[in-house]
Amino acid sequence: MMRHFRLGAVAVLALAITAAAQSKDDPSIGTWKLNVAKSKFTPGPPVKADTRSYEVVDGWLIVTTETTQPTGEKTGVRFAAKFDGKEYPQIGRFAPTVALISYQAVDKRTLKYTVKDTAGKVTSTNTRTVSADGKTMTIEQKSADATGRPVVNVELFERQ
Repeated sequence: MMRHFRLGAVAVLALAITAAAQSKDDPSIGTWKLNVAKSKFTPGPPVKADTRSYEVVDGWLIVTTETTQPTGEKTGVRFAAKFDGKEYPQIGRFAPTVALISYQAVDKRTLKYTVKDTAGKVTSTNTRTVSADGKTMTIEQKSADATGRPVVNVELFERQ
């Protein structure tokens, strides 16, 4: 009996975290600009600029990104997802790329997400954390380059 109560309590807590992460109280809501100087791109080179905006509409997190690559090429994506572990399409706005993204809330300020290509291969694993004061957001991205060499980027964004 007590075991079922604990499992039920854990399920309720998980739902509460998910609901909080998808509410208008989500600390990521708003526009964020990358501080390239305070970010680390290993092995590099760093992107020239990145702006991200987050909004919640009817329980969906809507994300829009605009990135200036090291080459000067502009890329970006727009997608809607929920924090339920399911995969949602991430569609390129400046390039015809489509990927799948899945979110898992860790707590109100932290979430983990995975990006896969259309063949289902994981292309990156990511952790996004908003600071306690809500002024900065850090995204740690782990992936591999075209040769299979590990890439670890730690990007620091500032609220606009």
